Amino acid sequence: MAETSGSTLQRLAAATGGVVTPANLLDVVAGAGAWWAGPRLGTWKGYGVGAPSYFADLADGMIARRTGTVTRVGEIMDHVGDKPKIFWAAWHIWRLRLADRPLIATVAVYNVANGVVTGYDLIRNAEPAVFPDRRAKWAMMTTAVGMGIQVAATNAERTHPRLARVLHACGAISTYGGVAAFGIPTTMGYWRAARNGPGRPR
Repeated sequence: MAETSGSTLQRLAAATGGVVTPANLLDVVAGAGAWWAGPRLGTWKGYGVGAPSYFADLADGMIARRTGTVTRVGEIMDHVGDKPKIFWAAWHIWRLRLADRPLIATVAVYNVANGVVTGYDLIRNAEPAVFPDRRAKWAMMTTAVGMGIQVAATNAERTHPRLARVLHACGAISTYGGVAAFGIPTTMGYWRAARNGPGRPR
């Protein structure tokens, strides 16, 4: 049963040039959820929709591999598709003052750096050399979770001020710690891979 389902998904991916896959569909749904939630992150309803939408990127690669539907389109979406969602969230978090602005800026700069290196890789190399690995996923998770925790802290300030202070500190530790432990090494690794990547320049 599982083999038939997997074969069907693989045929569908092949027939659509790698566009229609479970992971890509998840990314589209998550993108719509993130777009709706962005201006509403200052409410628990917006937060409840936004959190799973923003963290869907942690699952798309695993889904693609397990269903045998890894495609070039999916790789590109996995490389750069999360960046617009993060910047959409960061803009509204900044605008609504839902987290510390230096923390938001740190997350934004880190993602810009990775986006630039990834774009450089796609332009320079005939085949992509930059692939998100476990360290990159941890970097994304810790920085985004940290920012999300501070948003939750802001939402909780009026009703649970003591909890809000604890959450605020935890968010800062997660974000800055994630950048130092996982983010900077990830970006440096991306740069080395892009510079020494396989294939000839396009």
